[in-house]
Amino acid sequence: MSSLIPTKTTVLVVGGGPAGSYAASVLARRQIDVVVLDAAKFPRYHIGESLLASTNYFLEYIGAREKVLAHGFIRKPGGAFKFRKDFPAVYTNFVEHNNGNHAFNVNRAEYDELLFRHAGEQGAKIFDEHKVTQIRFSEQDSRRPIAAEWESVNGNRGTVEFDYLIDAAGRQGLLSTKYHKDREFTQSLKNSAVWAYWKGSKRYGEGTERLGAAFAEALHDHTGWCWYLPINDGSVSIGFVIHEEFMKGKRAGKTLEEFYMSQFELLTDIPMYRGEGVMIPNKEGRDSLVYMASDYSYAAEDVGRLNYRIVGDSAAFIDPFFSSGVHLASVGSLSAAISIISVIDGKVSEETAAEFHDAELKMAFHKMRGGLKTNVLNDIDEESFDRAFDIIRPVIQGTGDIGVDKSNTGNVDLSEEEVRSTMDFIFRLFSHAPPGAKVVDHEDDGLHGNVDDLDRDARARLKTFSQYVPNLMGHDGVMHILDAAQRKMNFSAGSTTKTELKAIVPVV
Repeated sequence: MSSLIPTKTTVLVVGGGPAGSYAASVLARRQIDVVVLDAAKFPRYHIGESLLASTNYFLEYIGAREKVLAHGFIRKPGGAFKFRKDFPAVYTNFVEHNNGNHAFNVNRAEYDELLFRHAGEQGAKIFDEHKVTQIRFSEQDSRRPIAAEWESVNGNRGTVEFDYLIDAAGRQGLLSTKYHKDREFTQSLKNSAVWAYWKGSKRYGEGTERLGAAFAEALHDHTGWCWYLPINDGSVSIGFVIHEEFMKGKRAGKTLEEFYMSQFELLTDIPMYRGEGVMIPNKEGRDSLVYMASDYSYAAEDVGRLNYRIVGDSAAFIDPFFSSGVHLASVGSLSAAISIISVIDGKVSEETAAEFHDAELKMAFHKMRGGLKTNVLNDIDEESFDRAFDIIRPVIQGTGDIGVDKSNTGNVDLSEEEVRSTMDFIFRLFSHAPPGAKVVDHEDDGLHGNVDDLDRDARARLKTFSQYVPNLMGHDGVMHILDAAQRKMNFSAGSTTKTELKAIVPVV
């Protein structure tokens, strides 16, 4: 980590969480000068400990997957959901078709620091305990941010000028909340979350191949749902998400802890798993054993124009039912970084690149939010939800944004209208060898039978890319994925035809 904050950088990233660190890693591996400022001191506590299966592919892209695997986070082979007390839980199996497609349950303090330090190791200049207090805008164009004022925990102050800005400041936001003031909230998803951590409780799936899976159960009074999630520090996270219209009545006359405990009476399975477990001290060092936070779903209208991009929770947040937070952070951060690289490379205009990021991020957000609006789960009258559950399975696994179908064969049909749909260029990295590249023999690639193989085709093609593409700080495939993205941008701007696009980004 550098000791002095530069006064000028090519890209300034505000926020060192998964969104900011991911974008910084992509940029730094492209040898672009990038500075990351975060107000907190790492490691720091954060909720949102359940990740999607798509995380593997994003981590692979920045060379961080092996670090995450080695850290000891809990491998999440799937997720179980109990929607009605008289119906059995349904299960989505992430690893059914390849055993490396597991997700993770993580201690976010450890996971976020790992990605933050990884960005530094890739060449980004990273600084925690440095808060951005003000953004300066150009006198020639009041929409264009050009510098940021910062203040350190010990009172030092300074200013850093930049060519491009990525706002990854988290739920408190920066551009959308302090300057644009354009966040729109989803009324149907205005919830509050209340949770605590337990020791001595059982894990869902003990003694089976489902060990490590997350479990979610709907409250019997239909006011919300409960999560049950094992964490790698030995604790189990148990939390309730309840719509705000029911919160006041439910909490009346109760302390926060009494209210929290009373909700277990509205569950069937989770109290059995909790068993004789006990709540542990607050991980933030506060007095209360129970945490509470508003859990409103929102999205910013302006997520990127000119020389700035908004990503992660700064851009949008969805109810945690689908564990989509880190997934959307990865989608938006990759889109932001690649769109900025494309402008720096002179491949596309500033306007086209910004429009590309806007389309990619908003499509991903609407895909995730769309799953929550699906009424099919409320209307079925059969004893098994499995058939209806297939409809939202791609959302829960995150595969809808990386182009992997539910069988993980990669055979995803894309219509002409979906050419600009969210992040389909990501899966091109994993599903098509670059032009002229030699196809790897899977039987001899050393990956066959690997106990933690992602997807043999994906891993093999990444290996091929390392031979085909000039290596930039150990990065496999950056030019191929970048080329595909840039051609999508030019297609949207009208300078690339559909025929030319298909030649480079095949529609499978």
